Amino acid sequence: MRRFSHKRIRDIFIQVVKGNVTQASLALQMNVSTRTIRSDLKEINALLCASGNRLIYDRKKGVLIQVDDEENLARLVDDAHRPWKDIRSASERRRALLTALLAQSHGLSLAALEAEWFISIYSLRNDISLLKRHFALYEITIIAEGGDCFRLEGSELSLRRCLYEHLLSAREAEEEYQDIFCSPVTMQEIKKILSHYFSGHGFIFSDVNLRFFTLMCGIIRERIQHEHWLFDYDFAHCEPGWRSAAGELLPLLLAEPQKTLPEGEIHFLAMNLAAFCTALPDHMEEVGFYDTERVVMHHFLSYISTAWFCEVNYDEAMRKNLLNHIKAMRIRINNGITIVNPLIEQIKRHYPLMYEMTLAAFSELEHFFTATINDDEIGYLVMHIGAILDTPGYGSANEKISALVVSDQGMASTRLVCQKIVKAYADITISQCLSVEQYHALASIEEDIVISMAPIEEKNRQVISLSPLPERWELEKIKYYLLADNVTPVTMLNYFSAEHFFIMAEADYSKESVIQLLSTHLRIKGKVDEHYLPSVLEREARASTLLDEKLAIPHPLGLVALSTMVTVAIFPQGIEWDPGKTVKLVFMLAISEDAFIDSMHIYDYLTNILDNDVIDRLSQCTTWTEFMAISQKYFL
Repeated sequence: MRRFSHKRIRDIFIQVVKGNVTQASLALQMNVSTRTIRSDLKEINALLCASGNRLIYDRKKGVLIQVDDEENLARLVDDAHRPWKDIRSASERRRALLTALLAQSHGLSLAALEAEWFISIYSLRNDISLLKRHFALYEITIIAEGGDCFRLEGSELSLRRCLYEHLLSAREAEEEYQDIFCSPVTMQEIKKILSHYFSGHGFIFSDVNLRFFTLMCGIIRERIQHEHWLFDYDFAHCEPGWRSAAGELLPLLLAEPQKTLPEGEIHFLAMNLAAFCTALPDHMEEVGFYDTERVVMHHFLSYISTAWFCEVNYDEAMRKNLLNHIKAMRIRINNGITIVNPLIEQIKRHYPLMYEMTLAAFSELEHFFTATINDDEIGYLVMHIGAILDTPGYGSANEKISALVVSDQGMASTRLVCQKIVKAYADITISQCLSVEQYHALASIEEDIVISMAPIEEKNRQVISLSPLPERWELEKIKYYLLADNVTPVTMLNYFSAEHFFIMAEADYSKESVIQLLSTHLRIKGKVDEHYLPSVLEREARASTLLDEKLAIPHPLGLVALSTMVTVAIFPQGIEWDPGKTVKLVFMLAISEDAFIDSMHIYDYLTNILDNDVIDRLSQCTTWTEFMAISQKYFL
């Protein structure tokens, strides 16, 4: 919790730390009376006394600090320079209250918060009632202990999960971590301990996964330090190497000699280690422990090959990477571990067809998981299948320029970017892909250039910066090569027709009625049969078909159309597709088995028109000719 009750108190303290100031000058700066300043200085003196220092007043010099404990004063100064968060909105107040409840294991007084936050106790009581629903999701109960004092009650496993997801959603995780635990050890220090151990033992983590794992390790460390032990946790489906590594790592995190560590704590850390590790050391190649995951992987690849009529080319390294990902993903889902995919919206926008493939494939694999596979996890799988499909043979001996690729994302997304680069530039060979941490550890770079999807410092080679999922124009930053020409596929013109173009200017439509109307139209025209509409409705029930929240693309699960056609419906006044989400363009997709390759061009067109100005122009078209005149510019 913050130690300064008011921003003005914090600001006065900062001025006093800078040097001698008078009460009059402080009153002028803060635009308050000197009486208010004297009251504020009393509160600041109480804070200083609690840290082993005190405030003194000299008639000539003004107000100054008598320093008796430099270390504690430094901590107070650090607190003062942390970004100030005014708890004003209801959502901010409830999040701060949630943080406060998690921080106070022995009870939280609303009366104390009322005085500290300057918020009525009636608002805080109402917030407590609302937070009960949130904690119920974790099987945690808010217990009243007389008056307005409350504490949390639930299993240790539930509390850790709640802590993790709360900090995972924080804008400033380090700051809220300190608000909860007031720990002398920072998240950065924990990350250094982990990085040193992993580099010495051959474990490989992506930068994103290392951040998630560091957060969990910080929670484990602080709960144990406060003697909240996990005694009865059992990670049964576990290769022995995970338990061995966890047994070595846990004492390093605690930094204190422990007589005995409960097996439950070792198993819990082993489970999290297995859930986030990207690649295992060579000596930990499991045999017979992950037969289910191999079944999932083979079904996934087989589904894409057969249902979508495309060739899946994957080498041993790709197979190993995908299997490792599925192992970790299944552990996360079955143990309730949430991750955040920072690229999920970009994935849905730029790789919608691969997203559809993955969603459909794993809809048949739900019985292998104890919970639903969420969008973030689907997004990471999309990166893997995108790296596998039609992978070029980069790295041949005839290529002239070698490149080192750096990314803070996982191996699959990095491979997908590599695929885009080598398709655009035939003379580039990608020698290796590293995480940011691995790049920092290099003394020098042997490759000719460095291509980075994360902010890094140049060493002895030029760094070309790209976004994590680069647009085509970004690839032009690589100045040494010419972009491969793209021939506009004439077949695209066959999939748009005036006969399947509608302007819905007057009638009041719902999403359901639009889907029904367009599906019926396609069936009457012989493009689909009776199986099409149920499949479209099933797909819509699984996840919204909004694309970048700008247009809707209702479509079935799989290639079930008799022939390929895109039906276009324009709603000049807009239609609510999802609650609070209005679109003016709806593209009903009917794609047949023999048009898989061309369907990729259709999705490319849809992603190319997502700029707001293009959407506006298309939604204002009044004729088929006008619509096609604009659209053809975006056929690739």
